[in-house]
Amino acid sequence: MGYLSSRPLKTDWFGSLRPQLQTKRVNVYSACPVCRGAEETIVHALVTCPKVQVVWNRVGIGTGTPGSVGNIISDDIDNFFDWFVKIFNEENMANKLLMSALCWAIWDGRNEMVWRKKETSVESIVMSAKGYLDHWTSAQNSLIETSWTGLQSGDGAELWCPPMENSIKINVDAAMFSEANSYGIGLVARDRHSPLLEARTECFIGRVNPEVAEAISVREALSWIKNRNWPRVVVEIDCLTVVQALRSSIHMVSLFGQIINECKQLMLELGHVSVYFIKRSANVVAHNFARASHLYSGCIFGLEDVPTNLLPCLVTEFDG
Repeated sequence: MGYLSSRPLKTDWFGSLRPQLQTKRVNVYSACPVCRGAEETIVHALVTCPKVQVVWNRVGIGTGTPGSVGNIISDDIDNFFDWFVKIFNEENMANKLLMSALCWAIWDGRNEMVWRKKETSVESIVMSAKGYLDHWTSAQNSLIETSWTGLQSGDGAELWCPPMENSIKINVDAAMFSEANSYGIGLVARDRHSPLLEARTECFIGRVNPEVAEAISVREALSWIKNRNWPRVVVEIDCLTVVQALRSSIHMVSLFGQIINECKQLMLELGHVSVYFIKRSANVVAHNFARASHLYSGCIFGLEDVPTNLLPCLVTEFDG
């Protein structure tokens, strides 16, 4: 890891900056905003704060201090850079990468408390770090790039079209309802002869990244296919990130990665399902069902009982 230089790094900027701010009549409190039990230094904020130590222990890295998981390297840590190098040199490559991401997520959680008075849970910090690391790993891998060259025949459709004879097409989408602290998915199954075989809407309580919600929509579609025992199914989604992940061999440790792994396992079990990326313009019906999921959570629709506000887009897309 070339970015870790042996040159001494000054890490006392955090403490030296506080007096300068106070001379400018900027109110700066010396106590840690997270635990309120000690003076906040860079070492305390990222390593020795009791709540931060729980984060390091949770991922199995530890802090090298008494009561921590892993080997004890010191009873008293006074230099962040020295601590980081000692722990870094003892860890495997996966944990070396995770350490940097955790420092970023811990500091982000600290800022949430300072600026928004919002406490960030240990689970959220770990999830943010692993999610950040997933995105970084994907960006470094030549197989998954922003200008992706892995498109297959069937990807990139701009208009919806019926599936081939004796097959089923399921369009999926997700919608975020931030004000209601929830998110929803819409799944729409059609064959070549009918505007609708069946549709599903689900709404879930909680906050997740949009990519996670999109991945959940694919997982639910695959489970649906398995339960219905449908043969020869094509799944279409307008989230390129999900399709890239499904076709990638990269192992991801975040919640998004776990859901992608579940999708891959279901696809192996089914054996007759393909997932393609399409443009938003080819996914209008699934998008509308996803947006309506907060009104019709846990519902299954046939053509005869589709809500009247969703019927026009179904007919228009099928006839179009």
